[in-house]
Amino acid sequence: MSDATLTLADMDEVIPILVIAMGGAILIVWLVFGNIRKALETRAKEMTRREIAAYVAEGSMSPDDARKLLGSSSEEAERKISDAVAWGVISPKKAEELIRAFRADPSSAPQRPADA
Repeated sequence: MSDATLTLADMDEVIPILVIAMGGAILIVWLVFGNIRKALETRAKEMTRREIAAYVAEGSMSPDDARKLLGSSSEEAERKISDAVAWGVISPKKAEELIRAFRADPSSAPQRPADA
């Protein structure tokens, strides 16, 4: 007989190692997919915020409607806009237009023309 054969006693030592290794592999896969999911959710939320900000800037959406959609206060929206400028996502000129639109009275906000 060769020394390479496993005995019942050797199996008792191998099984816990296999269980721990499989558990570790499952944990790593779960963490990776969880982080990918969070990153995709964050990216989708940011894209939505950018699109809403663009609609407000071009005048096709009122700042009040944008606030309702974003679910944020004016101060929070302004902070997000300033962060976007700091990160280089939007230009300072565009940020000024957005902040002006958020600070404007919702009744005086520019509306999209009916024929557009």
